[in-house]
Amino acid sequence: MPERLVSSRPVFAGRVIKVQVDEVALADGRHSQREVVVHPGAVVMVAEDGEGRILFVSQYRHAAGGTLLELPAGTREAGETPEATAARELGEETGYEPGRVEALGGFYSAPGFCTEYLHAFLCTGLRPSQRQADFDEEIALVPLTLAAALERARRGEIEDAKTLGALLLYQLRKAN
Repeated sequence: MPERLVSSRPVFAGRVIKVQVDEVALADGRHSQREVVVHPGAVVMVAEDGEGRILFVSQYRHAAGGTLLELPAGTREAGETPEATAARELGEETGYEPGRVEALGGFYSAPGFCTEYLHAFLCTGLRPSQRQADFDEEIALVPLTLAAALERARRGEIEDAKTLGALLLYQLRKAN
């Protein structure tokens, strides 16, 4: 193993994330520090609406300093399966519940400093549900064809990594 954990010191514990500073021993015996954001994991959904469109959401992101176009996504709650998180978050963000949830794959959001792993899902057979967005979210639904979404990505109008990653996994699924 190239690195071995020597010690870990908690620095911050918030509602969603924790931050810790880890001391690691490198393969050659030297020691170094790693600042790590500990995240419970999340999901991202490619939701097909039955009319040839994918449901995107537009929402202001404080850390990015602007409004981003994203696929619906959300953080896993303790004890919740990724599939259950996908169904819950899709309802909260879009007002639709999926009839079917299929795994597309997964990926780390920023493995250089963060433990967040995202499970990507294809959601089909959508049915209207009671939309109950989180109290602090203002989300607009933006249905787009795949071609329109890819064109927006090409023009740099989709800047969210989880959206770009999930769209790639979706395209790979469609190509097979």
